[in-house]
Amino acid sequence: MPRRAIGFLFCFISLFAFGPGPARSQDYPSRPIRMLVTSPAGSLVDVLARLLTHDLGTRLGQSIVIDNRPGGSGQVAMEALTRSPADGYTLMLGTSEMAMLPYLKKSYRIDPLKDITPIALVTTSWTVFAVNPKVPAQTLPELIKYAKANPGAIRYGSGGVGGALHIVVEMLKLNTGADLVHIPYRGGSQIAADTISGQIEMASMGLASTRIAEGGKLRILAQTGPSRHPMLPDVPTTAEHGLPDVRMDTWFGVIAPPNLPEPIVARLVSAINEVVHEPSFQDRLSKMGGALAWKPPAEFSAYIADESKKWSRTIPAMRITIEE
Repeated sequence: MPRRAIGFLFCFISLFAFGPGPARSQDYPSRPIRMLVTSPAGSLVDVLARLLTHDLGTRLGQSIVIDNRPGGSGQVAMEALTRSPADGYTLMLGTSEMAMLPYLKKSYRIDPLKDITPIALVTTSWTVFAVNPKVPAQTLPELIKYAKANPGAIRYGSGGVGGALHIVVEMLKLNTGADLVHIPYRGGSQIAADTISGQIEMASMGLASTRIAEGGKLRILAQTGPSRHPMLPDVPTTAEHGLPDVRMDTWFGVIAPPNLPEPIVARLVSAINEVVHEPSFQDRLSKMGGALAWKPPAEFSAYIADESKKWSRTIPAMRITIEE
């Protein structure tokens, strides 16, 4: 074969084999993006995803379609993510429960450190402990004392076995010896209502649900975050009550399938950074019970590693498992 023909053939093969990859990264995104969500429409995770993607789509110049994949405490969505191509067109709003699941379900095989590409931590929220006003406890220490003296008298509701709302009360029990009986619900919407009516005595619920407690319908005893949230400036944290280990930072961050190309990661990080640092976004986030917790990929990865290490010690001590 003539030398010129060989050179032409080599160029053609190089263009075919290597050319489209960089071009795709440079042109990203060139079509709509899918955002997987672990909960049904209307849930806190869903609302946060829609808040973020509304402005993120504008920044990226493409629409972002929410794909709700509830089930398995987030396992259904995580499996869909890890099976998706690493091209930037499938993302997910990951939650703190993805770091818990490996220690709650024996069959769970997704590694939260190796099987995803962390893009950015966006926000954290935390839970609150609230009781029916008829419960004879004005503070969290008084509740603990009452629960110890009256085994089985305090029934608490959470959004389901193995969820953040359940785990945080079990942390309270582990650290104090309080006798609190778990009543699991399918989701959190009914928990506050049943606590108000007296069906159960205590609610473990997210900050976003506390508005139902206005007017003295519930007595909020503590919040489990690093500081007092602006929504509840008069409610002490668990750390203020001498229980720093009873802490639940429910976090939300954007993740992608493993091995996402670095140019696409950088594009997404830049756009998300712009969105979350807009004052209007942070104001809406605060009103939903969230707090900005920006961390780019390397810091987000380290954060997930720390969370995973914490739950690897804590959850086995609680002896909690999710039925397969």
